[in-house]
Amino acid sequence: MSAGACAILHQPRQLDALMKIAVVGTVGVPARYGGFETLAEQLARHVDHERYGLTIYCERTAYPEVTGHPGFAGHDRKFLPLRANGASSMVHDALAMAHAQFRVKADALLVLGYSGAWFLPLVRLARPRARIITNIDGMEWRRDKFSRPVRWLLRMLEWFAVRFSHEVIADNRALVDLAKQIHGVDARLIAYGGDHSLVNPVKFTDLMAGYALAVARIEPENNCHLILQACVLANHPMIFVGNWSSSEYGKELKLRFSGHEQLHLWDPIYDVGKLAFLRANAGVYLHGHSVGGTNPSLVEAVFHHERILAFDCVFNRATLSEAGGYFDNAEQLAEKLADGRSGLIESGRIDALRQEYVWRNIASAYVAILDPHA
Repeated sequence: MSAGACAILHQPRQLDALMKIAVVGTVGVPARYGGFETLAEQLARHVDHERYGLTIYCERTAYPEVTGHPGFAGHDRKFLPLRANGASSMVHDALAMAHAQFRVKADALLVLGYSGAWFLPLVRLARPRARIITNIDGMEWRRDKFSRPVRWLLRMLEWFAVRFSHEVIADNRALVDLAKQIHGVDARLIAYGGDHSLVNPVKFTDLMAGYALAVARIEPENNCHLILQACVLANHPMIFVGNWSSSEYGKELKLRFSGHEQLHLWDPIYDVGKLAFLRANAGVYLHGHSVGGTNPSLVEAVFHHERILAFDCVFNRATLSEAGGYFDNAEQLAEKLADGRSGLIESGRIDALRQEYVWRNIASAYVAILDPHA
């Protein structure tokens, strides 16, 4: 491709004739962090750029290879100088909203999470015709990892998000119920997709037979300790992929369990081909998440595993439509691991789940909310 052609591809799109949709609340695209980033990327890949112009706000330092403001999948990216995670996310997201409303003049604002929700009243006041749609994530204030003041702040931000959004999205049926119970709002159910993980496996190591696989952030509420204890009790081989060095909890677990030869505690793997290889050869997928709504790693697992054992909570049962197997302590999980058929999902039910979590359909559901006149 010529240099002139490359320059044309990297020019910002002219969005004046399109419905303009700003996407706020992610580190950016392509996805390199978590579920919201994957959602933003898949929306960009599936939303018709000839009818809708997405502007996705990104953390500049997360994409050092990008210069200027090139497009992505036919849409636009805007890079901000602040971190999109932690306390600075409150300012990052507010700055993104201000740019979207007063510079881009977006017709609709898709807010992923509620770090910047305190800014929404100003958006409603300044541009009352702009449509605001907020995905409230997993009700973050319920997570034990946060201190009491932080949990109070998160709950207040969630109140702002619900109060000043035109529509609220929840990614899990159990979250829909909680939103009604806590806020009195009828949230719209739209889950995550998982079919983006269906790529050709990339072999990068030799594997033991019949191992259990878990892919998760190493946090207490994900019950990583429980999963490791169960595998020791059952003497079951396993590969656990996670960020072991990011917290004292993870460091303690790695020190405590690294001496067990059947346990392989690996650092994060972001290469989807390598993850596909691990998933294709695993005998069972273990999912310990206990809060947070629909977890993307569980949805992705549905496309690779017929045998899934998940922590027994309303969120996981809703995601799997009661299929698979469930546990709430190490001894129970060890027993289910020893039973080679526990957690198997029959073909009809796994097919139904895989049809439910398709990004093409999920993107259409988002468009229908963002543009109710489509």
